[in-house]
Amino acid sequence: MKVLFIGNSHTFYNDMPQIFKNICDEKGKDVEVAMQAFGGKTYGWHYGQMTELRFALMHGGFDYIIMQQAAHSPCPAKEETLADGGKIIELARKCGVTPIQTMPWAEKRDPDHQKGMYDIYNTLSEMYGVKLAYAGNVFEDVFYNHPEIDMYWKDGEHASPYGSYTIAMSVYAAIFGESVKGLAPNSYNTYPVTDEGWAAIKDAFAALGKDPNNAELQAKASALYKENVSVVMDKEEAFFALDPEKAAVLQELVDKYSL
Repeated sequence: MKVLFIGNSHTFYNDMPQIFKNICDEKGKDVEVAMQAFGGKTYGWHYGQMTELRFALMHGGFDYIIMQQAAHSPCPAKEETLADGGKIIELARKCGVTPIQTMPWAEKRDPDHQKGMYDIYNTLSEMYGVKLAYAGNVFEDVFYNHPEIDMYWKDGEHASPYGSYTIAMSVYAAIFGESVKGLAPNSYNTYPVTDEGWAAIKDAFAALGKDPNNAELQAKASALYKENVSVVMDKEEAFFALDPEKAAVLQELVDKYSL
């Protein structure tokens, strides 16, 4: 089986497609993964580019395409997502590829945003008969009922290693319809940053927000980000062992919403 992930930074953080592949390997499934994900990009952008997506769907031999829309900033309107998502779904099906839509998760600072996401993606699922991977449902449940598990990266938008583990398990459950209980509690952490480093970044960007055209502040904010947030290039260094009890809670919740 071959699975193509398309989306944005919510797709590529913590090497989420590779976590999915690791789960498949653990479950004895022969699965290859590929990814087309670019920071901040929407379905409209992916469909507008066309060349890369078209080629992958027509000639890549993929069985599934896992779709992740931009969900925070930018956050396309419902009508835009339904229209552009529908175009990708139609293209995938013409090429014999089964689409699956990821349910996004709300920002940590704005949990009520999840209601809007349910409206958009449940509608998309009903309109096009697309199965959902229920990651956002688990994020919301954890936010309210299991605050000891931090599903978010430092910015409160991207996924932490726990969040990416949840997304990958949700995709597995959507494709195979199987329980994820008992999986090894392993993830990746591709953008580590200390509390002190993140505080400095936040202060710099807060100052820039008050004077956005200030070249000196722009340079300082950019330099601080690059200094404190750099992608891990070594597999072993990126490996992140999860707390087994927390992983078990996430597995239980993925099963709850998926099966």
